[in-house]
Amino acid sequence: MSDKKDSIFRTFLVAFLTCAICSVFVSAAAVALRPIQQKNQELFKNKNILLACGLLEAGERLSATEVDKRLESVRVLQIDFATGKVVAEGAEAMKYDERQAAKTPGENAEIAGTTYPVGLPTRGKCGLLYVSLDPETKQVSRIVIPIVGKGLWSIMSGFLALDADVNTIGCLLFYEHGETAGLGGEIENKNWQARWVGKKAFDGSHPAVHIIKGAASADDPYAVDGISGATLTCNGVNATVGYWLSQYQPFLKKFAEEGGNVQ
Repeated sequence: MSDKKDSIFRTFLVAFLTCAICSVFVSAAAVALRPIQQKNQELFKNKNILLACGLLEAGERLSATEVDKRLESVRVLQIDFATGKVVAEGAEAMKYDERQAAKTPGENAEIAGTTYPVGLPTRGKCGLLYVSLDPETKQVSRIVIPIVGKGLWSIMSGFLALDADVNTIGCLLFYEHGETAGLGGEIENKNWQARWVGKKAFDGSHPAVHIIKGAASADDPYAVDGISGATLTCNGVNATVGYWLSQYQPFLKKFAEEGGNVQ
């Protein structure tokens, strides 16, 4: 009996020690790999910024150094939503973490009373904006705003690019989401995203571009084809696009009036 008890004890002891040692190795690996993961996430986001800015072709492969080189043609601005003014630019603006600010008391603002049910409780008091410059002429070619909102199952993150007239859509892309593949996941489909190109973002000062059910008329400057079987995801996209256009609209109006020479 004693040997049997001793055997059971040793079995549990070995199992416990094995689990403990494995946990230590997994935790150590996670800590060691975190900086690499963060760099890869930053690189992935920066590539999508370049795509939205029209400075990277779909499928084009660039090294991290090449990405940084092309980003030199992008002016990064941090905008205060309350005043519509630039509060930081360049490297200083890039230090601003919109996601962290949205979760930090004192740095965030409640999302309430909006006509766009974006599905988020708070946002940062500031937002980033990317101004793409033509590498040769140095003239403004696109203005890119980050967008984030709730779909059917997930938080969707992407970029909406406006041409130099600050109204014509040059690009819409979502680079992070968890919507159902083949349904809501079609927001990542390049063919569907291409249907936004050339549409008008604003009717006067009001966000107007929106997804409709079925096929949109070619004569309608604001309507985009819906995605079959993904009504709730499309509603989320409409709210997301409308909300962030409304937040950036005061700055964009000033940007257009001053020919991009805003401070």
